[in-house]
Amino acid sequence: MNTTLQKAEPMGGTVVCLLYADGFSATLDLAPALHGPIFEPVKTPDYFPQFQIESDTLRWPNGADIDPCVLRLWAEKGKVLSQAETDAYFSVAVA
Repeated sequence: MNTTLQKAEPMGGTVVCLLYADGFSATLDLAPALHGPIFEPVKTPDYFPQFQIESDTLRWPNGADIDPCVLRLWAEKGKVLSQAETDAYFSVAVA
């Protein structure tokens, strides 16, 4: 799985367009992943677009981030998977 994130562009709301170094691209609504206190500001329309790409990770100024392997998995699936689905994928991939 190539997780080298070349470009990420906010598309409005909590939707982001992702472009990876291997040419794969996807548009993904991250709303289902934005839970917990650290993601509260990220949900707002003014704050969401403030992310930066750092080490292939989407990271916001408050320290919230999304793991690059998880982000690529969701991008390939076309949606944010549940925590159980994400954990199941990585437990099989690691085993």
